[in-house]
Amino acid sequence: MEYVPVRCRIPELLDRIGKNQQWLADKMNLPKQRISDIVNLRANNITIQRAALLAYHLDCSVDDLWKWGWR
Repeated sequence: MEYVPVRCRIPELLDRIGKNQQWLADKMNLPKQRISDIVNLRANNITIQRAALLAYHLDCSVDDLWKWGWR
């Protein structure tokens, strides 16, 4: 078994601050498709630096970005 992200919380974190994925993509200097891939767990991995920057823009901790579970 491994501990893996089972759900991305970025959409609810964006809702909390009244922003959308395009806003986040612009802040991160990434294509919106890349944000969509992260949100839909299609991105197999992202760097800790990118996760930290996501958390910074969403005003949360890196741990808050995903719900984790055992598989």
